[in-house]
Amino acid sequence: MLAGMCTGVSATAPKHGWLQTRQSYILNERGNIVQLRGMSFFWSRPDWYQGTGMGSFYSADMVGFLADTWHCTVVRAAYDRNDGNNNGWNEVQTVIDAAIEKGLYVIIDWHAHDANEHESDAITFFTEQARKYLQTHNVIFEIFNEPIVAGDAVENDGSVDNARLTWAAIKPYLTNVTRAIRSTGSRNLVIIGTPYYCQHVGVAAADPVTDNGVPFENIAYAFHFYSASHGPYAFYVDRDGGGMEASYLAAGINTIPVFVSEWGTSHSDGGLANPEIDKTNTDWWFDNYINKYHLSWCNWSVSNWQASSAFAAGSITEPSPSGQIVKEHLADTPDEWEPAWVGGLSGPAGDTVFSMPAPFHQASSYNRYYGAHVEAASVDYLYRDKADRRIPGAFDYSVLKVTPGSDDNWVRYQFDIATATRFLLLRCHTKEGSGTVEVYLDETKTGQASLAADSTWQYAGVPCTTTPGPHTLKLKFVNTTGSSYLIEWLELTDDSTAVISGSGRSPGHRSALPIITPVRGGMRITLPPQHGYSGVTVTGIDGRTALTRVLSTVQKETVVRGLAGGCWVVRFEGPNQSECTVVVPEGP
Repeated sequence: MLAGMCTGVSATAPKHGWLQTRQSYILNERGNIVQLRGMSFFWSRPDWYQGTGMGSFYSADMVGFLADTWHCTVVRAAYDRNDGNNNGWNEVQTVIDAAIEKGLYVIIDWHAHDANEHESDAITFFTEQARKYLQTHNVIFEIFNEPIVAGDAVENDGSVDNARLTWAAIKPYLTNVTRAIRSTGSRNLVIIGTPYYCQHVGVAAADPVTDNGVPFENIAYAFHFYSASHGPYAFYVDRDGGGMEASYLAAGINTIPVFVSEWGTSHSDGGLANPEIDKTNTDWWFDNYINKYHLSWCNWSVSNWQASSAFAAGSITEPSPSGQIVKEHLADTPDEWEPAWVGGLSGPAGDTVFSMPAPFHQASSYNRYYGAHVEAASVDYLYRDKADRRIPGAFDYSVLKVTPGSDDNWVRYQFDIATATRFLLLRCHTKEGSGTVEVYLDETKTGQASLAADSTWQYAGVPCTTTPGPHTLKLKFVNTTGSSYLIEWLELTDDSTAVISGSGRSPGHRSALPIITPVRGGMRITLPPQHGYSGVTVTGIDGRTALTRVLSTVQKETVVRGLAGGCWVVRFEGPNQSECTVVVPEGP
């Protein structure tokens, strides 16, 4: 047990300790990505909806029930501040104290749509709370619930342009309140509301809240959604319009930390006029965003009078249809993941070595899911935290992202070479930048490839003679220009058609390999004048073979039709059983 400073209650340190943020993630005190899961209490105003048992919900017993029976790790107290009065503060304090004692995280939510009009009150309130809970791990501050700008068109217009106007109007408030919290020495997580009822995460990501240009530590940005009315597949989206909310989230999700501090299974009206509970779209949100990106969340709400309520009418323990859906997601495991900048070093399989040569070594193998022993100085992994791409049907794979940095910018892999090879082939995209890749085999430089700016995928090859057995391959990235370039896969090969001079791409390289041109529903394969290929096989990255075709040595072109969306591996059978493998994106 840890004593919470000036809280008046005993405090149990929560499972994940102090929360922190890095890149686009919320981390625990061990530096691992964490996903908190829990419930938001309804508005704290005690005179609302008399006879529904609201007073029974804002209680220590309910907090204990949510912790022990529903297995929540976070609760949110929606402190009603819409009219500037202290509506239900005693009840909110009860929830805070009980959560701290149970070892839950608790969000103190300034639950108002016009908080920027009460900035001085908010600064006074959050300064007091920050001092009170200075040494308490459990407390999270949410400083503005669902911002809108009242009195003009912005309130009723959820467009990106009007979201930017809202952001400009509320950003001074968000900055000043966050600054006041940090001035106390508090390092507790702060959740910042985003425009138009906490939907436009992308607008916030493009212009984040800072302290005179210096990023605040340990802040996340709020996103809210309601399954029956938000997202492209929502039950009511065709009737009410909309459906763009997922794109607003996607615009910022890989840039800033996001906390889904409120979401519901119903329409955003709570189900009063639109009673549908949308489980299908709830699962879609979880599969495509919440669980995919490890977003922490609180469901709306701990109450029993709306369709969105988690409890059945007249009960404070029996789950409603909405609550039954929420309980399924509360049971999800795990809730902690090793981040890519750690996991990419050794992965879950430790110092796993890869058998080579192979048709190609997918860039998703760079990340933690494949257990590669990878070391990196200032290299990033795009889509680094998506699901294991070996799962059938999972077509969005990772790429290695190289950004400008010092000369100490590299990755290293361990391979077990089955047969001797003579070349290393990389598939790269240099639309946004260029640079040089130096190749080292067992710490000896074998050559380098200069990647010129190019709007299409290109192939970079370097002489790299290997013998059977274990080897260490190191790629060092120097002279990087522009914002970044991408490497999709690497291949150790003995195929002479892969050769490019050690100084970079040879002018004739593209004619030495087949050219793959996406077409609608398939691809056109143009073969080199003297190719020597005897056959081609098209396979999905899930291993399903879509086509096998015999090629003549004089054949110049073949067209493949009837391919579904996603990515396809094209393998060419050539002299001495050599192969040239390319991953081709979906055609237009």
